[in-house]
Amino acid sequence: MAAVPPAAVTDALCTAVHRARAAAPDLRWSAPDRWHVTLAFLGPVPDERRGDLDARLARVARRHGPIAVETVGGGHFGDRVLWTAVRPGSAAVRPGALVALAAGVRRAVERAGAAAGADDRPLRAHLTLARVPDRGHRALGPLVELLRADVEPLPWTVDRLVLMRSIDSGPGAAPVYREQASWPLTGR
Repeated sequence: MAAVPPAAVTDALCTAVHRARAAAPDLRWSAPDRWHVTLAFLGPVPDERRGDLDARLARVARRHGPIAVETVGGGHFGDRVLWTAVRPGSAAVRPGALVALAAGVRRAVERAGAAAGADDRPLRAHLTLARVPDRGHRALGPLVELLRADVEPLPWTVDRLVLMRSIDSGPGAAPVYREQASWPLTGR
């Protein structure tokens, strides 16, 4: 389950990360059409569970309204993943709105029997920009500094939940993500 930034944001972000990409061509850079905020991980969903899952996700979407966010700066997870942050984009946004949305999605997924195992980690909203190749290690600090200098706030609105399917592309290749369904956030 994901929140997907609009094309205008991914286009601007492509420009903003240019220096970091040029400084680290050895990383596996994610294609912009793969950028998304993961709200929950799903396991395989049997056909007989799909209707229940869809109904639960539709209820979550009706309980949450659109959320103003912004993509900004950069960070890393260990020495393997480089990302840009997604944070509340306005003082008018209810604190924790994106976290509450993710919690609702996770509950719906678990109750539908579609969770990919227990996921108690707090939401760290981000877009994964690059990964260090398998078995590699790299000091990502200098790249984070470039991202912090170059990725100025890019505002956007999380206005729908997106069910993504990850399709294995073979050894060493990045998976392909396909949108399976989406639900507009229509609550207040």
